Amino acid sequence: MTDRDVGRDFDKVSVVYDETRQPLDAETIGGLERFLHEHAWTSILEVGVGTGRILRPLAERGSRGMLARASSKGLPVLVRATAYRLPFRDRSFDAVLFAHVLHLLDDPAAGLREAARVSQGGILAIMDRPPERPEKETPRAIVGRILAEEGFPEVLRPGPLAKEREILAAHPPKEVRILSDRDVTEPLSEQLDRIEKRAYRHVLDVPADVLERAVAAARARVGARTVTYRRTETVVWWPAVE
Repeated sequence: MTDRDVGRDFDKVSVVYDETRQPLDAETIGGLERFLHEHAWTSILEVGVGTGRILRPLAERGSRGMLARASSKGLPVLVRATAYRLPFRDRSFDAVLFAHVLHLLDDPAAGLREAARVSQGGILAIMDRPPERPEKETPRAIVGRILAEEGFPEVLRPGPLAKEREILAAHPPKEVRILSDRDVTEPLSEQLDRIEKRAYRHVLDVPADVLERAVAAARARVGARTVTYRRTETVVWWPAVE
């Protein structure tokens, strides 16, 4: 899938993105803020800013200086570009932030190299830590199997956690720090709501009737059950190469 394809897909997903994603909680934002202050980093480039779920609450917690500094350089707040060719000079920022974005890149290594080029302090990534006992019969897995039977194999393939593990194994970071760690309980039906609303780009090309049947069959299986899982957000740091 090309960058153009990914951009096209997220244009479609954008209309339901905020309502189908949990915002980062105050503990996670606070932990990230402390990490930035610890290293005295004030100019941060967020690659893949999306709808501003990270940037806005971070700015509201005292990081307006970051935006003011960018404005004083004549830079707009938002720039449309590719992670592989960032339109900034070498060492333009204190750090570069990927928040749940690296797993979307076909070539994460190239994205990390380009981020290192424009950074002085290094690259940061916010990632989820995989659960110790992952659920096997998730709504996502159920719908994925049904879609495979309908002739759409690997549509809901393993999510970002698997790709993030590959990235960390291939590019060991200097530090992985836990930002927040909490139990989350939600109805399994809410996970199906996200799929039904096509909040995941991999189901965008599935015909409406096929997706409707798959989600309905999954709803019949999960019923009113809830799931409780441990959600752990971490910040990963790769120092910039001198």
